[in-house]
Amino acid sequence: MKANLATLAFGAFFGFVLGWARLAEPEVIYAMLRLAEPDVFLLMGAAIATAAIGSRLLRRGRARALIGGAPISWRTSAPQRDHVVGSVLFGLGWSLSCTCPGPAVVQIARGEMSGIFTTAGMLIGIAIRDATRAAPAAAREELPALGL
Repeated sequence: MKANLATLAFGAFFGFVLGWARLAEPEVIYAMLRLAEPDVFLLMGAAIATAAIGSRLLRRGRARALIGGAPISWRTSAPQRDHVVGSVLFGLGWSLSCTCPGPAVVQIARGEMSGIFTTAGMLIGIAIRDATRAAPAAAREELPALGL
């Protein structure tokens, strides 16, 4: 229960920040994709850099999660076919809808119908992926390591 409340609070705060930064507005994302609003790229780059540095410092310091106490750690693996296909599909969906999962939820919370359609599209995509995932593992091929 404590973890669910913390998740809800963090999600609500994150949604507020997305809305405040205007990242749930399709016009802003469209301008970013046309390279007319570099500030969105700077914001995303700063968030990625902060998370990359912070998570490595936490792991190096042997920190534990605030809720549950699990050690902060992760495994790395070479990119596979699923990663590349998923990235391409995500990019296509992002460019067509001018939004992604977080901002779509913000749009729904604001009462904007576009968020409902975007979320429905994401859920349909997940269902299709899950249905095709049931295919034999031997049918899926792995890409060679990309050196990441």
